[in-house]
Amino acid sequence: MKIKGLEIYGYGRLEGQQFNLNRSFTQIYGENETGKSTMQTFIHSLLFGFARTDKPLYVPRFTNQYGGHMVIDDEGSELYIERIYRDGAEQVTILYNNSPKDIEWLHQKFNFMTDAAYDKIFSFDVLGLQQVHQLTEDKLQDYLMQAGVFGSTEFSSLETNLIKEKLRLLAPDHSEGELSDHITEILNLQLQIRDEEVKLERYEQLSAEQFELKQKMDDIKMHISQLTKLQQMKQKEMSFHANAKEWKQLELQLNIEPLVFPDHGIERYEGLKKQLQAAKRDIALREEKIEQLKRENSAIELLDGSDFEQAEKLLQEEPQIKVHQKNRDALERDIADKEATLERLQHDIGWQEYHDIKIDEALKDHLIYALSDKEQLNLKTAQLQREISQLSREEELNASKLADITPHIVTDDLFRTGIQLSEQRLELSQKTELYHKLESEQQRAAEIEEQKRRKLNLIYLLGGVVGLATAAYLFYLQFYIPASILLLIPIIMIVLFVQNKPVENNQNHIMQDEISHLESSIQNMQSLLDDQFDLERQRNLRDKQLRILDEKAALSRKKEQLQQLLTEEETALKKVNDTLNRTKNMLKLKMSYEDSLLPDAFRTIYRLQQTYQQLMQLKTSMASEQQQLDSFSSKVNAFSLVSNDVPPSVVFTELGGLVKTEVRNRNEQQRVTEQLQLSEKELSTLQDGFKEMDAELKQLFKEAGVKEESDYYRQFEAFTEYHQNLNRHHQLSQQLEEENFTYEMSTKLSEQTSEDLRIMEGRITDQLKEYAGELKEQEHELYQIEQMMKTMEEDTTLSELNHRYAIERNIVNELALDYSALHYIEVLIDAHRQRIKGERIPNIIRKASEIFTLLTEGRYIDVIYHDALLVKHKNGQIYHPTELSQSTKELLYITMRLSLVDHLRYLYPFPVIIDDAFVHFDKHRKDMILEYLMQQQANQYLYFTCNRSANIPAKNTIVLERHEKELKK
Repeated sequence: MKIKGLEIYGYGRLEGQQFNLNRSFTQIYGENETGKSTMQTFIHSLLFGFARTDKPLYVPRFTNQYGGHMVIDDEGSELYIERIYRDGAEQVTILYNNSPKDIEWLHQKFNFMTDAAYDKIFSFDVLGLQQVHQLTEDKLQDYLMQAGVFGSTEFSSLETNLIKEKLRLLAPDHSEGELSDHITEILNLQLQIRDEEVKLERYEQLSAEQFELKQKMDDIKMHISQLTKLQQMKQKEMSFHANAKEWKQLELQLNIEPLVFPDHGIERYEGLKKQLQAAKRDIALREEKIEQLKRENSAIELLDGSDFEQAEKLLQEEPQIKVHQKNRDALERDIADKEATLERLQHDIGWQEYHDIKIDEALKDHLIYALSDKEQLNLKTAQLQREISQLSREEELNASKLADITPHIVTDDLFRTGIQLSEQRLELSQKTELYHKLESEQQRAAEIEEQKRRKLNLIYLLGGVVGLATAAYLFYLQFYIPASILLLIPIIMIVLFVQNKPVENNQNHIMQDEISHLESSIQNMQSLLDDQFDLERQRNLRDKQLRILDEKAALSRKKEQLQQLLTEEETALKKVNDTLNRTKNMLKLKMSYEDSLLPDAFRTIYRLQQTYQQLMQLKTSMASEQQQLDSFSSKVNAFSLVSNDVPPSVVFTELGGLVKTEVRNRNEQQRVTEQLQLSEKELSTLQDGFKEMDAELKQLFKEAGVKEESDYYRQFEAFTEYHQNLNRHHQLSQQLEEENFTYEMSTKLSEQTSEDLRIMEGRITDQLKEYAGELKEQEHELYQIEQMMKTMEEDTTLSELNHRYAIERNIVNELALDYSALHYIEVLIDAHRQRIKGERIPNIIRKASEIFTLLTEGRYIDVIYHDALLVKHKNGQIYHPTELSQSTKELLYITMRLSLVDHLRYLYPFPVIIDDAFVHFDKHRKDMILEYLMQQQANQYLYFTCNRSANIPAKNTIVLERHEKELKK
């Protein structure tokens, strides 16, 4: 898995930034407080989530969106992870090849790697290196091995803490420890509880006696309750005895056939009586009103129907006629305005009369383009003229410069002579220097040769003397032949001695002659030149002259080109002016009309045409309106009920009065007719109602069984008394039933006397007093027993002991579970360590040897681990890690970490984050490590640093800058 790109919406000081990462190695450079640590935390957060309690929230300061996304290359597949922290919750989007996935899938994809494990294995910094120097010999070995095998020292720390915790709970001999102390406390509590349980026997006896007394008291209370209820019943019978007697008497009185009387009979009878009287009066009034309405109807006069219809039709045309009049007046004003506008527009463009000219958008565009071309040509012509004037001024300036420097320039022969003089002076200085060097070398060589020659002469002299002495000795011994032969040696030595003379070197004389020749030539050339001659100044003057001449030629060529362009532009300008003149002629404009005003003239002519067309339309509309008004006047003249030859407003006033009068008469007639019909209907209704009320009155008498009004009222009084007795009987029956008296009980109570009830109530009261005395004695006995039990209950020793025993037992159980869990974890850690060491150590040590050999450039050739971690020098020496230098120990730590990362690349191919972990190395060793990391393709390495390495290409480097808003502060 390799991160292709990051986009940070907002995270700490990083906001709205995108980064494209190299697939193998990326250097992320930035000064302090530019966001390197923030970017590392952002990568952790995207991989494993924001919800981590061990790290703070990096809420951005200048944006509201908190989060971002990354794109990961997973062996050709694309993994997209976006996390946004909003409203206290994390929103996650996961896409794998554009297919949505969930968090569980991501955990499985990461092989359930956690943030803490990733931080320990795939992320390291200078703090881990500093810890290497603070450890003893044994701890350093464990630290390096755990860093290489497990990625961190968590197992060592965990194992140490487990041992301490087990010893705290229980010693190996079970004599000490928190668990042993609590077990001893439980045994002591058990002995104390047995002593306290003996006191419970007396308490149980008292409890049995208490139970018996309560049973007896309950029986007495039950008898008292029953007698109390019976007493209350007798008292209630005494209080309701009078009601029961009255109830029985009413029952005997009501034992007759029920009386019948109409419901609300008196009210209904008196109401009908009043209604009959009112109906008689209403009938007389309605008959009188009908006669009056008939007289009013006969007095109304109406117009003929055709005249009324004609008047209404003419009156209905009033709105239209008024609109036509209004339109005609408005059209007259509009026509006057349009004619004035037409005259003003003609005057603006110099027309004396209206001309019907055909204009269109093409002519307008052509006119605009022609004016634009003219303006551009005028600008170009003026620009060209300014440029030609500028070139003329520059030519004059160059001529002035040329005239200033020409007198100071020597002839070409003298200039060439000056160049030769400079070259020969240079050659003279070089040869003079060479001559002095050769001369010193020759002198040194001559001295050496002279020493050699003298040594050889000495050798030749000694050889000749020895040979001569030897030959003389042999002659003396009479060995003539050997003596003769040896005699040749001195002769040869003498010849060699004579020939060994100093050799003269003529090379210096040749060089000296050349130098002399150069010096004479230089003197001759100096005589030809002035003492003030300066070759460098002459060169500068000639260069300046050439530049001026080149500029002059360039200016001349440019001026000719500009003149040609000016001629072309003036020709084009003439053509445009001819086109504009033809346009003026076509638009009937004077030739003196300003060209820049032609678009305005075009718009004015367009407005003229529009205004003229509108004027014609207005005149047509006015003729139509006048025709409508004339037609209405002819209709009015044909109607005889209104005046003729008067304005329409007067006609409409007369027609309105006529129609209103006729409408009012017709409405009055209709109202009188409707009232007449209504009165006749009301009279019929009143007569029918009178008959119905009379029939209902007779029906009331029939229901009451009487024929006269006095009998009807007597029947009502008897009916009322019967129902009063009935209601009282019902009231008493309900009252007795509410007190739970049945019919038989009420009948029996009405038959008894008050004296009998008082005697029975007295007997019950005496029995209640006897039971109350017995109950009081038993309550006193129960109180004494309860006091004794309370005294025993207030002794809380046993309960406290039981409570302490339960607490201690729970503590022992919890500590035992903790001890078992610690032992189980210890066994698991040991088994896991042995398995991991057996599987990982050989591969990790082999890879670590390769990396360590490479990074130390072969000084150390092997990393060894049997029972201890050692390194082997190239000279064969074996070193413990504590014997290594500080930087080499750090390098060994980095080697073990990189070896573990390489070993885990198939299960966890995560990016490796390095936070400036190489600051203690020298430049060479640091470059070696970075070069090694850049060559690795299995994992992606992200190197965060504040010291940028120049050996890392720019394509592998990301530079972090401070936030602009922070810089402003």
